[in-house]
Amino acid sequence: MSLENTRLLAPATRKPAMRPVVSVPSSRPLKRTSSYIEHHGLEPPDLENQNHRPFDRWAYVAYYVPVLRWAPRYKRGDFLGDVLAGVSLASFQIPLVMSLATSLARLPPLVGLYSVVAAALTYAVLGGVPVLVVGPLPSTAVLYGQVVEGLRHDSAGRFAALSALEISAALSVGMAGVLLAAGLLRCGFLDSVLSRSLLKGFIGAMGVIMISNQLDIQMGLAAEARAHPHGSVVAKWAFAWRHREQAHVKTVCLTVATLVLVLAVRRQKRVWVEVRGRKAAVYIPELLAMVVAATALSYVFDWELQGIQVMGSLASPGPHGAARSVLVNPFTGASLGLLKSAFGTSFLCALLGFFDSTTATKALGARYNYNISSNRELVALGASNLAVALFGGLPSFGALGRSKVNVLAGAATPLASVVMALTVLMAILYFLPLMYYLPECVLSLSTTIIGITVLEEVPHDLAFFWRIRGFGEIAVLLAVFCATVFWNVEVGVVLGVLVAVVRVIRNGTRSQIHILGRVPNTAAFRNADDLIEESFHAWSDDDASDANSATLSEVAAEIQQIEGVLIVRVPEPLNFANVGDLRNRLHRLEKFGTLLVHPSQAPREPSAASGTRLIVFDCKGMSAIDASATQELYEAVRRYKDVSQIHVAFARTPTQQQVRSRLVRLGIRDIVNQSMDEFEASNPYGDSVQTSVSAGLGRGFFLSIDEAIRAFGVKAAF
Repeated sequence: MSLENTRLLAPATRKPAMRPVVSVPSSRPLKRTSSYIEHHGLEPPDLENQNHRPFDRWAYVAYYVPVLRWAPRYKRGDFLGDVLAGVSLASFQIPLVMSLATSLARLPPLVGLYSVVAAALTYAVLGGVPVLVVGPLPSTAVLYGQVVEGLRHDSAGRFAALSALEISAALSVGMAGVLLAAGLLRCGFLDSVLSRSLLKGFIGAMGVIMISNQLDIQMGLAAEARAHPHGSVVAKWAFAWRHREQAHVKTVCLTVATLVLVLAVRRQKRVWVEVRGRKAAVYIPELLAMVVAATALSYVFDWELQGIQVMGSLASPGPHGAARSVLVNPFTGASLGLLKSAFGTSFLCALLGFFDSTTATKALGARYNYNISSNRELVALGASNLAVALFGGLPSFGALGRSKVNVLAGAATPLASVVMALTVLMAILYFLPLMYYLPECVLSLSTTIIGITVLEEVPHDLAFFWRIRGFGEIAVLLAVFCATVFWNVEVGVVLGVLVAVVRVIRNGTRSQIHILGRVPNTAAFRNADDLIEESFHAWSDDDASDANSATLSEVAAEIQQIEGVLIVRVPEPLNFANVGDLRNRLHRLEKFGTLLVHPSQAPREPSAASGTRLIVFDCKGMSAIDASATQELYEAVRRYKDVSQIHVAFARTPTQQQVRSRLVRLGIRDIVNQSMDEFEASNPYGDSVQTSVSAGLGRGFFLSIDEAIRAFGVKAAF
């Protein structure tokens, strides 16, 4: 039994023979707590045996470097599943990341492949979610592509000498720095800032952008598109419409036929896995099969001579080529200068990628009971992207869709990601020359298919929000979606962050104080609003409004029947953000006696207002209070006592030294105790009920609400 619960018991209900061992509140020094122990005759806590186990330094290091934990404990039974999952993921990742690099980020395809290898290996060492797959994301690749194109065609020509790899490397270094700093400063709590509707709106817009960015390639108009750059989604569709008659017919036919075939295979694969329970279907590599089949057919029928653009040599200079070694030094003077100019984009990529990764980690953690630390995830993602920066690579984060494929394929440990990285590395070393004849339009379909998959979820989300009447969430989703599609990605991200910040500030500045009422025939006190809600046994749209209003009035009258007493609960820390709302709510309580009445209504009758003799502040939960809130509380208490002639008492004041010290230093304790002294001097009831145990701040501070009410002679309440 803790010290707080022991003190709340009335003397008559305690057993004299019991000498409970109490725990010392960690927020109070031992010297101050010892006086409470001596006062109650309790046994002191046994502090020597609380930490009897020696500190495990290896476990401490393994907590921050998880590979030291899972590698020594690896089970042979997990090996086959991890290998199969790793190979399956590689077959999915190779065409996807090549498409992301060339079509969205405007970088060589090797950059995307090296990004997968570097990110997967680094996260396997530092990551805390065993089955999370880390790799390039379409959303951040779009941001990179816009920045790379914009800086290379900058009218001022400041960064014209820098290659696309150097620009990408500088952006990745900035993003890695943001992630590492956020993790080391323990900013993981920011993963709850963006709402689901906001993320869905942005992800849906990413689907539209992913589809739009491939139009020129899939219509055989890549050369014309390079000659007439167009950035926005609207401009891309307008370009496609204006040049529709110049489209290469065979390229369009190949694109449409391949897209229809792959979508049909994916649909049938989903039916086999989700409906018929054939888990083996998850190993069907439809994207890899698409690439292999198209490459073989292109070689056999010589599609290059028929006007269909192919990838060419991926290991030689050219539109898509790059040297086998793409190591980049991201710390040169020119790169650091670029980092200053493009830091905003790095920050937005870090923010967007972290929230996308958080969505995956939360979903996997909830399903598989992982112990996930957002701060450790920030550090792991930052280290992964720092490794990616050495290859001028794409920003890499956790992806929920790929992680689900990983789990379905049999993965159980991070070894699956290691196998995937090694498989991709083997493909880079030995199989890239075979992709010479791969049609560009077919490779771009990997991104288009992912975009279509993303868009399929948007109608379901809108229907869900509509069904629960979440019109505010629908407005946020559509606003972010439209800003991203019709303006640009950066504006969409900024708008989403601003909406999230405004909503957080709005909720943070709302005080949660409420008026308490006594539960009939008991000494318990409850939130009046909760009791009103519980009074309805059923609720439907057919309920008569008059009957509901009558029930409201009856219940409200019953729970507020302690005449002359106003009980105000402060269940949260008070600070400069919510103190303004606290002031407004206290004013409404004085004026109406409840928070249920709209401010536009008429106040209570003067006779009722003048009948308030006592205000009790129930401070349980007020674990902290800053200077601004202390001053506001002081002014309210002083106004009640000196102007309104209302007695003030405090109940269940927290034991935190910071709270009590400020109540003493500003004089709130003296005013409250003086109010108690004045009441006893002019007590019309003749006697007062003595408190069972001192609260430690004086006679005006009580350990329970009922003690405060009894001490002020309100006998009719019980």
